[in-house]
Amino acid sequence: MLHEKKQKNILKIENLTLKYNNRKVLNDINISIEKGNVITILGPNGGGKTSLIKALTGINKNYTGNIKFANNVKISYMPQNFVISNLMPITVEYFLLNSFIVKPRRNQPVFLEVIELTGISNILQHQVLEISAGQTQLLLLARCLIKNPDLIILDEPVSSMDIHARAKFYDIINEITKKKSVSILMTSHDINSAIPSSDYIIFINNSIYCQGKPNEVIKNRSLNEIFSSYTMK
Repeated sequence: MLHEKKQKNILKIENLTLKYNNRKVLNDINISIEKGNVITILGPNGGGKTSLIKALTGINKNYTGNIKFANNVKISYMPQNFVISNLMPITVEYFLLNSFIVKPRRNQPVFLEVIELTGISNILQHQVLEISAGQTQLLLLARCLIKNPDLIILDEPVSSMDIHARAKFYDIINEITKKKSVSILMTSHDINSAIPSSDYIIFINNSIYCQGKPNEVIKNRSLNEIFSSYTMK
């Protein structure tokens, strides 16, 4: 991965191609991401969304092309699947305070701000194994925020949530981008909520099918036309 000399884009992807067993999963992907925006990647199962996330986070380095981050960018990553062993009975607060080599303190301003932004103050003393799927995602988002990142990468963050939890999650990430100028890049199947909650939409099915601001995507192609050929969750 390279680092961008200019600070206009927090992330720039150029001509990225990725193969599994000689099959192209991603083909010639070009994306630019500006600071403080919510960017949502939509697409069908097997379309390459998670493969792109793995390339961006360094999990998969078997790609060609360039991934350029702005200088000194700090990145947090929230995977699609996260499991805590039922043999580890820990509270939400303990999990947050002990997830890093340099441990935050519960009275630090950044810790208190993150708790307020994510709205999890009422579950701090709850066992992690006992909270809901939506609360777990907010906990993991809080964990990302404690590092004061410039960019948060979220892989299918709302897939296990009901409609009310999804709405709350989108409200929170939009508030975060406004208050902290954090860029958020996420994958999603949640078309109806993701589009109005995003600053930029990218539809990927191995290559980029279309991209643009939500009103541009809707104006240029109807959603039915874009998604009619694909089976979504």
